Amino acid sequence: VGGAITAASSALTGSNTETTLGTVAIAANALKAGDVIRIRAQAVLTATTSSDTFTLKVKIGGTLVGTATAIDQTDGDIAYIDVEVVIRTATTMVAAGIQSNGVVGTATAKPFLLASTACDLTAAMDVTATGQWSTTSGSDSARLDVLNVTKIIG
Repeated sequence: VGGAITAASSALTGSNTETTLGTVAIAANALKAGDVIRIRAQAVLTATTSSDTFTLKVKIGGTLVGTATAIDQTDGDIAYIDVEVVIRTATTMVAAGIQSNGVVGTATAKPFLLASTACDLTAAMDVTATGQWSTTSGSDSARLDVLNVTKIIG
């Protein structure tokens, strides 16, 4: 289990539809109870306007495991998620991590958690990072620069 995107994503510009920016695959039966994976995702906001906001999310399969809270953005801001997912049983997982969204070096990191949630380890699961702007301004643009998935225990 592990992988990373090897290039920045295409720019997400002028769309208020949640859009997949990057994907790392986890093969069926690659995880078992007691395994821990770390997921890191980072997007950079290359152009922003007005009070528009950007939301970065990380999902395993269709399950949301972390969200970088939307705030009023400025050019060069980043959205960042660092989460550890613990496989509790063959059918459940929990997660905890930090998220931040804002100015590099000054944005505040905030903790989050995912309570016990169903998962199917017998199926292949994609780890995806998605982005979404609050409006459809063609002057808003962001790209995913980092999506890493690492098995750290197990």
